[in-house]
Order: sequence, then C-alpha cells, then structure tokens
Amino acid sequence: MKKIILSVALIFPAMYLMAQDDAVIQLYLSQKQYDKAKGEVDKMVNNPKLKDKDKPNAYLWQMLVYSSLYADSAMSPKYPGADAVALDAFSKYQALDPELQKMKEQHFESGIANVYNGYLNTGNTFWKNKQWDSSFKYFSSAKRLGDVLITNKLTQATGDTTILLFTGYAAQNAQMLDSAASYYGQVADMKLGGQDYEDVYKFLIGHYYQKKDDVNFKKYLAMAKELYPNDNALWTQYEMENMTANSSLTDLLQKYNQEVAAGTVDENKLVGFAQAFESNDSAQLQGLDSAQRIQLKVTAGQAYGKAFDLVNTNGTYAFGAGYYDYVVFEVLDDRYHANSGESAALKSQRAAIAKEQMVYADSSSAWLEKAFAILNAKQDRERNETANLNRTVNYLSNLYLWKRDRTKVDGNSQDYDKYDALYKKYDALYNTFK
Repeated sequence: MKKIILSVALIFPAMYLMAQDDAVIQLYLSQKQYDKAKGEVDKMVNNPKLKDKDKPNAYLWQMLVYSSLYADSAMSPKYPGADAVALDAFSKYQALDPELQKMKEQHFESGIANVYNGYLNTGNTFWKNKQWDSSFKYFSSAKRLGDVLITNKLTQATGDTTILLFTGYAAQNAQMLDSAASYYGQVADMKLGGQDYEDVYKFLIGHYYQKKDDVNFKKYLAMAKELYPNDNALWTQYEMENMTANSSLTDLLQKYNQEVAAGTVDENKLVGFAQAFESNDSAQLQGLDSAQRIQLKVTAGQAYGKAFDLVNTNGTYAFGAGYYDYVVFEVLDDRYHANSGESAALKSQRAAIAKEQMVYADSSSAWLEKAFAILNAKQDRERNETANLNRTVNYLSNLYLWKRDRTKVDGNSQDYDKYDALYKKYDALYNTFK
C-alpha cells in the first residue's frame, strides 16, 4: 500500500506543475508576450521527467505558441521557421492522439489556423508580385492545413473553393499544369456553375485533351455541357477535336453515319464532322484508296448541306456543300478525259462518266447558287467569306460552261443559250469581290 501511495504522490506534483505551466503559458499568450511563452513551452517540451508518450499536452502548447510567433508580423522575422516547428509539434501530437480528442476538447485548433492564415497571407503577397512558384507553394500548404481543419471538424467550414481556385491559378501560371488540373478538378467536382467557374472547365477539358486522357476529358466536358448549355457550340468544338484526334477517318465516317441515323447531330457537330472529312493530312489519309478519299469529300459536302438545312442563312455552309460536289465533279472530269478514244467501249464509258458528272454538276451549281445569293447580299463579309464568294463565281462559271458544251454532245441545244448566259454572268464576276 505504501508503494502505491508513494507512486501517486510522485505523479501528483508533476501533474500539478504541468497544470501550472499551462496557466502560465496561457497568460503569456493572452498578453502577447510570445517570447516568454516560448521560453515556458520550450522548458515543457524538453522536460527530462516526461517521456514522449506523456507529451501530447506539451506538443499542443508548442504548436500554439510557435504558430503565434509565426502569425505575428513583429515576431515572425525574429523566429524564422516557427511555422515548421508548430507543424512538427502537431505531427508529434497527432501520433499520440490520432483522433485529436484533447485538441478538440481544449480548443487548440487556432494553432493550425494561425499557420493556415499566415500561409494565405504570404501566398497572396507572392501572388500580387506574380511570383507564381512561391505563391503556389504557400497556397497549396494552406490548402493542406485547411483540409486538416475541415476533415477533423475543427471548423464549421465544409470546403474552401477560393483557396482551390487561387492555388490552381498559381500552378497554371507557374506552368505546373498537372497540379493546376488537380486543384481545378476539386472545384469542378463540386459541380459549381456561374461565370467565375467556366474557365475552370475550359482548362480541364483542354488539359485532358492534350494529355489524351479520354476519361477525364469526357467527364469534364459532360459537366460543362450541363452547367453551361449556352456555350454548346464551344463544347461541341472540343468534342469534335477530341474525336477527330483519336479516331481514324474511316471510324469518323462510321460515327457520322450512326449519329445522322440517330438524329443526334446538331449544327456544330455537322460542321465538326465536315471539317474532319476535309482533312488533307497525309498521315490520316494514308491507307485510304481513291474511292474512300472521294467518299470523304462527298460526306463533307453532305455534312455542310445538312448544317445549311438547319441554318439556311449561312452562306459558308452552302459553299461547302457545293464545293465538295464540285471536287467530285472535277475528279470525274479527269476520269472522262483519261478514257479518250473512239472505240465503242470507251464511248460507253465516257457516257456513263458524263451522266454521273451531271448529277454532281447539278447539285454543285444548286448549292453554289445559294451561297452566291447569301454571300453577295451580305454587307459585312469576313475575309474568308469574300474569298469563298470569288471561288463560288469561278466554280459556277466552269460548271455552266461545261453544261453549255454538253448540250451539243447530248443533243439538247435548246439549253445552250441558258447555260451560255449563266456562264458569262459568273465569269464576269470572278475576282471582283473585295
């Protein structure tokens, strides 16, 4: 019994002294006598009578005192690295009390909050000076401490989108693009809408497009479409660029036909498909035979035609539809002349080619007439529209000249004068639009 009493007698003074130490440190902190508080807490932490496992309280006070030194603008220069000491003390404390029970009961959370706010302020100073690497360093450190406070319910806040945005932006400007995507992704995953957040989705879509990360590209594209439906044209452009970059032309043809059949193509998708089929990229065209290449051009024209059907005031769409019919017409014309000769077989072959040519000549001229009417009437043409207008009258003059001369071969000379007049009309207009 005496031995037990003795043990209690030895423990009690130590506990009493620690309680006294707590009160002294607390008093110095309340009076902002941080030097004296530091002296007391250093003695507490280095007390040889205490083993590490008995120091959770000491580490909490060390965290609080040193974080106060760091947060005080007058004391911080005198004690460089005080923030690191505070965070090291928290780490040691957490190892002894993983649930942070004592920290919560005695409200030591300001020890973390002090460093958090200090990092925010420092990060903001570097931000204003456009020192993006340093700004990112402090903002990202603040974010980690904010997560500690939120995860352990040491604050009423449930998230901090502002610090996420600032950290992501600093990383982006420091060309730390993967880090920027990580922070922006946390914002986007909250599915926040509004003008302030749209650039976040644009960055993520563009970033994962460049990384060829199809899963994340589609994830954030779908979010952007849902949150910003008014910018559907832009999202479709991204979608088509990704599709064309990751699909062969033959795969694209199949996807185009499937979407047309399903009725899921809008104006922007149609134009995206058309632009993909316009490709003259030798790497993409490699392995395609002449028939497949012609089919691409035909389909490009069809896609532009369908886009015009949806927006019948767009002369560029009508020009695109007419132009690709004209391309096929010229291919057939070359084939026609390649089969020159007087044998019955060659004459029959030329007749068949000319018949097919007439189909494309009729279609091309019909579309180009629509393009001419719209582009010619437009007062504020863009440069490419003016160029297309000059090309339109050139192609029309060539088509009507061919049709005029075919009247002699086909024996329908009554149409000669009609096509001759149209040929002369458009020939006179070539290169007159500025």
